[in-house]
Amino acid sequence: MASRFPWKGNYQKVPPSVQASLDGIAGDLIAVAATKKVAREDIAAGLYAHVGLRIDNDEVATSGPLFPPADAGKWSERNAFGWDRKRQDWPMVQKTWTFESPNFGDGARNGWTMRSWTKDVYQHQIFEPQGMTVEPTILEDRGGKMVVVKFALAPMLERGMPEFDLMLLWSINVLQENTGVTGVFASEATKEEYVATVTLDWQIFPPGTADEVVSRLVGSAHPSNAPDFEKHVRERVRLFEGFQPKAYLRGQGGFGSYFGAQFADDLVVFENLKYGNAIYLLYEDWSEVSQRSRLDLLRDQDAHFDRVVHTDGWQERLTALLHDKLFERGLRRRRSGYRAKRRG
Repeated sequence: MASRFPWKGNYQKVPPSVQASLDGIAGDLIAVAATKKVAREDIAAGLYAHVGLRIDNDEVATSGPLFPPADAGKWSERNAFGWDRKRQDWPMVQKTWTFESPNFGDGARNGWTMRSWTKDVYQHQIFEPQGMTVEPTILEDRGGKMVVVKFALAPMLERGMPEFDLMLLWSINVLQENTGVTGVFASEATKEEYVATVTLDWQIFPPGTADEVVSRLVGSAHPSNAPDFEKHVRERVRLFEGFQPKAYLRGQGGFGSYFGAQFADDLVVFENLKYGNAIYLLYEDWSEVSQRSRLDLLRDQDAHFDRVVHTDGWQERLTALLHDKLFERGLRRRRSGYRAKRRG
């Protein structure tokens, strides 16, 4: 994707200057940020409006943090919409698809049957939208033609996090695509403060009536980026009810847009309505899942879960998958009319 801005779009690998700065940082927490001399006339022309830099009453003003636009470049697009990364270097795994087909070639006369098809496929590494934001800070403005601005990306990075090298490249490119500069600095925040921004802490509710469950899941949460939050939660609860969940789940604090249901110790269905582009069936022990960070949940290999994208017919695909996974665990009878295919 070509950059919409008059500066270098992105890097294929971490540039030497950034690597040198990184090597000089002793701590584990890394802030992706850079300073830049910005022409006042460019600010007035709106060149930096997408990251919250503007002229207000003849003064340079800021707002933010803001989500960078998806059309700023390849990495900004992935930040906004996610990234499906095919991994041919990983072992192949079995995956199952469900679909409807007409009985005896005539669905109108003989009805339709939901079937499943299983085959060996390459794994995909799924990166959900990362939600990185950019925030400008005015460091120096003497009223001249140029002002000095610091552009900082959030969240920060931790050296021990999964895929650190890839996430570093992703982060510096989001900053580069949107501001024309990039870099890294040591962070003054404590590790505990950092962890609090990425750890997804779940509230667990017992089953009840639909109204009770919706009331508990919604609570006081009204995520600004999740319109019709209560409506969507109610629709999902109605869908989940038919499969008798053991518990319902909701993210706490700043993660209130996460919610879902637990059907077995190793079967959890959840989604994030802040982005709302897919729902997940996660096959991990709940005791382990509940301790995973938000970044871990949004960055995983698809051997550990099924991802049902919200395209036409997704409810039927989700229902069929839930039936099959509960049947595998002895918690559901086989679907009537079920037929399975196996292809190598």
